[in-house]
Amino acid sequence: MLINRKFILTAAVALALGASSCRKFMDVNTNPNISQTVTVKTLLPAAQLYLGSSVGVDLQIIGSIWSQYWTQTPVASQYVVFEQYSPGQDQFSTAWRDLYSGAENFYQLYNLADSQKKKQYKAIALLMQAYTFQLITDGWGDAPFKQSLKAQYTNGHMVNPMYDSQKVVYSGILAYLDSANKLINAADPIAPTSEDLIYGGDMTKWKKFSNTLRLKILLRMAYIDPAGTQKKINAFYTSNPVFIGEGDDAKISYGYNSANKSPLYAEFSSTALAGVQNLGGSKTCIDSMNSNNDYRENVFYEPGPGITQSRYDISFPGGSYAIPNVYVAGDVQNGLSANAPVNLLSSWESFFLQAEVAARKWGNAPGNDANFFYQGIKASFDYYGSAISATTGITADSAYRLYVNGDLSVPAAPGHWAVYPVGAVQDTLIKFIITQKWFAMCGNQAFEAWTEWRRTGYPDFLVHPVNSRIGSNRPKRFLYPTSESTVNANFPGVKPLTNNVWWCTQP
Repeated sequence: MLINRKFILTAAVALALGASSCRKFMDVNTNPNISQTVTVKTLLPAAQLYLGSSVGVDLQIIGSIWSQYWTQTPVASQYVVFEQYSPGQDQFSTAWRDLYSGAENFYQLYNLADSQKKKQYKAIALLMQAYTFQLITDGWGDAPFKQSLKAQYTNGHMVNPMYDSQKVVYSGILAYLDSANKLINAADPIAPTSEDLIYGGDMTKWKKFSNTLRLKILLRMAYIDPAGTQKKINAFYTSNPVFIGEGDDAKISYGYNSANKSPLYAEFSSTALAGVQNLGGSKTCIDSMNSNNDYRENVFYEPGPGITQSRYDISFPGGSYAIPNVYVAGDVQNGLSANAPVNLLSSWESFFLQAEVAARKWGNAPGNDANFFYQGIKASFDYYGSAISATTGITADSAYRLYVNGDLSVPAAPGHWAVYPVGAVQDTLIKFIITQKWFAMCGNQAFEAWTEWRRTGYPDFLVHPVNSRIGSNRPKRFLYPTSESTVNANFPGVKPLTNNVWWCTQP
């Protein structure tokens, strides 16, 4: 199971003490040196750090193993149960608790901001609640939503919240976005500044975040309700929405002081397993990137052969194998891992979402799918520009051009997945878009990559782990934690890993 962790109970106190991750134990007794008054300026960043910790550790690790970016290394056994597709309910307790705690933090932020008539704080709180609940419902399917944040006596004392269907949760998330959009005003003088760790209070970027999140939510339903989804996206596009582009990436940065470390690195540098390299590079992804002459492989992984998925017990000549690089916080013995950001919504994800809409000939941009496809690749290369230069000796622009055009001087062909198949049937177009999205999300948005595989079946070259305990199946959902099955009187019953969530298309 994942390493046991104790949690900060008061988010504002966590921020005041300069915590790098809201997962570490702290004494919550009254500290005379810390202000006990919670304000929107302290609650906002503390809530964002809590969310960053959830996304950057549990969701990143599980998503990376099930997306076949990372594997268990031969020197440890921490993640064998995930490799074998045999985790128990307790392996998901931390993720469930963290995400609901994050949702509660943003709910309290909204109430506090509402009482003080601070609309932009309210808007951000709604957007972050929408984002958090999408993670919850995409991970577990049906989940407490309408009653989930009403445990306090002032809110009805609903300690056994009912489970809402994923369809209902999605409708509620879209309602959050509608409410947030009515509040967003870039000219509002009472807006956050540096305490907003994601956008520094730039409400124009938050509007792009809202639009991009809405597009992602709508596309989740593309296979279960294509006609309805097309209608909603067409209506959405009549407003000419502006989406996240390069420089608008929604991320939380770390490493600006010794107490502020990337959550994944902080997790493994502060436990009994400190210095143990649990996570290795998957042969599935490494070989695919190498065969495509993808220079990002040097950024996402340190040199070495990839490990076959779930073959964590094999030996390597000289003991050498690839591990995740510092740029994705994966090298536990290198302090540079502390600087890796946690990505929530990225520019490449945004472009690939728009590419899929165009490939389906929805919205108002049919025929532009190739442009969006290449913009997505370019955004990924540009984001890691300095890392590409440091690891390859060439610029990100040169690496991108070699990837999509090939090198006539060698000669070398462009990567197979880097050449958009203009004119192909729709499913082939989507296959290239999602597969290229998978490459771009390596080590930085792994939960999202696993989710996209569940939705589309791409990439279709993921291998069957040799030590799988569920036959030819793959995980389609997280397990509800034991705390729900033993405490919540409205618990709907255990659902196996192989049960599809609402929008999942995989057999």
